[in-house]
Amino acid sequence: MIAIENRSTDPFYNLAFEEYVFTTVLEQDVLLLWRNAPCIVVGSGQNICRETSVPMLRRRGIPALRRISGGGAVYHDLGNINYTFLTRQEGSTDYGRSLAPILAALRAAGVPAQRSRVCDLAIGEKKISGSAQRSAGGRLLHHGTLLFDADLTALETFSVRGKSDCVRTKGTRSAICEVTNIRPHLAEDISVEEFQRRLMDQLVPSAGDRIRLTEEQEEEVLRLRDEKYRGWMWTWGRTPAFTYERQGEFAGAPFSAAYRCRRGVLSDVSVTCPLLDSRAAKALFSGARLDPEGLARSCRDLAGERAEELFSLLL
Repeated sequence: MIAIENRSTDPFYNLAFEEYVFTTVLEQDVLLLWRNAPCIVVGSGQNICRETSVPMLRRRGIPALRRISGGGAVYHDLGNINYTFLTRQEGSTDYGRSLAPILAALRAAGVPAQRSRVCDLAIGEKKISGSAQRSAGGRLLHHGTLLFDADLTALETFSVRGKSDCVRTKGTRSAICEVTNIRPHLAEDISVEEFQRRLMDQLVPSAGDRIRLTEEQEEEVLRLRDEKYRGWMWTWGRTPAFTYERQGEFAGAPFSAAYRCRRGVLSDVSVTCPLLDSRAAKALFSGARLDPEGLARSCRDLAGERAEELFSLLL
């Protein structure tokens, strides 16, 4: 096995990096260890609007991204280490085979981890890692999280309490589990950087087996980042069809909203509130793309200084 080093913490770049290596490095088993700045990453078949609070993410400047594997939504920050194994596809799906090396490395680093459920790792009854897979062209991508010193309050806020009951869709639902960080369970307190280094030493001991992408390869990763992962179509245009219904208050007045969304485009929009122009709302939002920034601009056109309040009621 070789390791391909990636020191970036840009989530858009890192998902592009992972996909690029998966689709181009075909003859060797590969390890990637990487970290993301704060973000939400959803599975390929998930609905971002149901899995987290889009308005809350927008206020905090935290992006939502879609990965190429299935599974549930996860919160990443710099206290979380992501690992990726890229190997030959051998037989049917077997999470145990893919989890074995990371579990062995964790135990060698002093983590009292054990397998939990199909694709999780835990300390005691609390989850420290979830994983997902994708297979294509005879290759298997297995990747997972490792909660080392993550902000568990933020994780709870964005990936648990942020879920929306206003969205009705057939998209994949995330499982809710009690979690813990690895760091408090270690006999010796170390930084996340040191823990990542120790994992690397366990999984790919020889420095000669650790390589970097060439400049030409880096350029291809940047192209994939900009065209796919920063683009609207992959993240929002692939959102599973859904309906949205919400009742509440806007500026103290009764409020209701409903719409359909298919292929990332809103239709059948209804906004009812005595303080808002319902016809203008229908004109602004019907046919609009499921794009947070674009919808926020429309909210400013309709509600002025109360745009953020309206936006929080529509997503």
